[in-house]
Order: sequence, then structure tokens, then C-alpha cells
Amino acid sequence: MRLLLGGLTAVALTLVIAFTAVELASQVGDIRGGGQGAAPAPGDDLAELAARLVAPPYPMPDGSTQTVTLHPAALPPNAGFDLPIPPGSHLVGSLLRQRTNANPSFDAVLDVPGNADDVTSFYERELGKKGLTPPQIPQQMQPGGFQGSIGPAKGSTFCKGDGLPYVSVSVFSRLNAANDVRVHFEPAQSASAQQFMGSPCSQKGGPPPAMTAQRLPALRAPDGVVLQSSGASFGGPRQQSDAVANTSKTAAELESFFAQQLAAAGWTRVAGAANAPLAFSTWKVPGDGDWQGVLIVLEMPSKDRRSLMLRAESPTGFGY
Repeated sequence: MRLLLGGLTAVALTLVIAFTAVELASQVGDIRGGGQGAAPAPGDDLAELAARLVAPPYPMPDGSTQTVTLHPAALPPNAGFDLPIPPGSHLVGSLLRQRTNANPSFDAVLDVPGNADDVTSFYERELGKKGLTPPQIPQQMQPGGFQGSIGPAKGSTFCKGDGLPYVSVSVFSRLNAANDVRVHFEPAQSASAQQFMGSPCSQKGGPPPAMTAQRLPALRAPDGVVLQSSGASFGGPRQQSDAVANTSKTAAELESFFAQQLAAAGWTRVAGAANAPLAFSTWKVPGDGDWQGVLIVLEMPSKDRRSLMLRAESPTGFGY
């Protein structure tokens, strides 16, 4: 089986769209005198537009409708859940979703200092106190290879059982700025309200099919280097990660930097060379089988643009 990796998860993508509106609403509150934690005043055209953009204009399958309320710089009042806020964070705002005859859910966006692992650890600890823990179902394999400087660094889900409620946390790393953290809270619902609402905590349908073991370690860019994933694949006898870096560092410097991470992950260097515009190295990949690896860095004609590829493959897996 071959799976293409790329882009954000559906939940993270929804939050990106939703909180564009939240950030607009925050500006509205500043410009038009909204107090901290206040919902946009009735008749506020820009706030109404932002709310309408994230509220579905069509009814749910059960015929219910949904409205949203924006809360700049505050969590929704009486939302039924006290969301923990990491120390030193800035609460940009929240969005309350109210569906007919159902308990309200909400999304929140925060600027949180530190690294992505610190943010995840905070929520593991604090949500655990509320009985919300990672689901006891096999998790999707975390993709290895080049880790983009832009995009979600961490995505976590915390459940109470295999249904509702649940909390999802997405952490987006940003260069020279605090992490952009998006949190979604989905409350428990009555049986009639829940029948059209799924949960990532559900174990229905049985465990997912077995996945090929991850052969590519996660590779992170040097400080100050913008790294953008341009594609990845895994499955069968080959796994590959491609990326583009914007930096004045040479191909040889980048190859050496990433090679250190490969060695730390247990890869054994076999050979390599650097002669601008190309630098490469070949590797013995740890684990069962005869897996081999190659790292290639190429200086592109465009100024400060570098193309990168990391591949691991098993020759016998191809039948030769």
C-alpha cells in the first residue's frame, strides 16, 4: 500500500479557515471599541461577515442549523468546558458553534511560547486531570523525512472513552514567533444529537490495517532555514521525502547537517561526496532487511533555493 502524505489534516484545515475569521473579529474589537472578551456587537458588518463565512449555510442531515459567535481575546462564556491555557500564552480568541438542540462546541486559537513538544506535554498533563487522554486505538504513523518549518508540528487528540467528548490540539510552529495553537472542544451529546457527529476516538470498524514500518527519521532544518515539504510517500519497498529549503547555506553544509541527524537515528554512512552544486551520501538503514538509504542536496539555479531528497528502499523488495 502506498500513501501520499502532504497538507493539513481535515480538522487542522477547518481550524485555519475558522480562525481567519477569529483574527478578523479581534481586529474589529480593537478598531470599534469592543472590550476584551466581548462578542461582536449586533450590526457589526465585518464581524457578521466573519461569522457567516464559518457557519454552514445549509442544515445538518437531521435538519438542524448552526450559528457561530466570535469571542475576540476570550473563551466563550458558559461553554461547558474550562480550557487550560499554557503559562505565558496570548489568547487570540474563540468561536462558539451552537447547533439546534445540541450542546455547543468551540474552537480557540492561542499564541504559545516554547517548542511544540512542550505544548503537547502541557495538554497531556492538564487534560489528563480532566479525564481526557489519548485514545486507546492505534495511531496513524507519524511521517518521517523532512519536517517543514511551516505547517503543523504536532497534532493530538484527547478522549473520554471512545465517543464524545473530545479535545483536539494542533500546534503550528512559526519562525521567530510563538507557536500558533488551535484547540477544538466537542462536548458530549444526547443520542439523538450525536448520531450525525463522528469522533476521532471511536473504535468502530476495528483497527486500521497494518502499516509498513517507518524507515525515515524526522529531519529538521537548521535554525533560520525555511524548509517546505514538497512531497512524501511510504509503503512497499520504498519510502521517500522531498523538500525545498530557502537558505544561503551550501549543499555541502546542508548535507552535513542532515547527515548528523541520520547518524543519530542509527543510520550508518557508507559513502558520499560534495562538489557544488551537488552533495550526497549513501547509507545503511537500521532494522530488519537489506534497506539502503540516500540523501541528496542540490543547489538550484534560483538564488538561495535548495532541493532535498531522502530515500530508503529495499532492493529485494522490488524482486531483484
